[in-house]
Amino acid sequence: MAAIPVRERTRRDIVNEAIRLFGTKGYAATSLQDIASAVGCSKATVLYHFNGKPGVLASVLEPPTQQLAALVAEAATLPPAQAQEHAATAFIELSVQARGLITVLNEIIPILGEQPEFSGLLALGEQLLGLLAGTDDELELAMARYALNGMLAECRDPANRPDDELRLICRTAMSRLLPALS
Repeated sequence: MAAIPVRERTRRDIVNEAIRLFGTKGYAATSLQDIASAVGCSKATVLYHFNGKPGVLASVLEPPTQQLAALVAEAATLPPAQAQEHAATAFIELSVQARGLITVLNEIIPILGEQPEFSGLLALGEQLLGLLAGTDDELELAMARYALNGMLAECRDPANRPDDELRLICRTAMSRLLPALS
């Protein structure tokens, strides 16, 4: 088995420590120096790999963003009722898997629109809302937004509930708020 090159290993370590620090201290309270110290490198090394803290965050959010993009693309090929069901089921699973990052997302939502690194994530979120609503009706979109926000709020605390219990709560809430999922 080939050894991981130092540069790649350092970048991975930076991302892993950033995930941990953003999750425990919060995005705003975590500095690049905090990340560098946790990795055992200099702040300059972090800046060599990433274009500032938003760049680190973009790398942290890249895997779940790719999963969300795949979910949206797959659901978009289905008839509306199936698309709604697929989007809900797949997003619940993604939220449970990435639950440690939900707190970070909730913290940065107000600044996402100001950061070009996250324009794709915002667009995917809007597409997901449309799929969950199953229509472009404003009331259904509002209900989908409400269901989505409530589900994300429940997923914020990674130690709060076992995964299976969290899936059941999210599924039940979604199906009650979005009757087509019942």
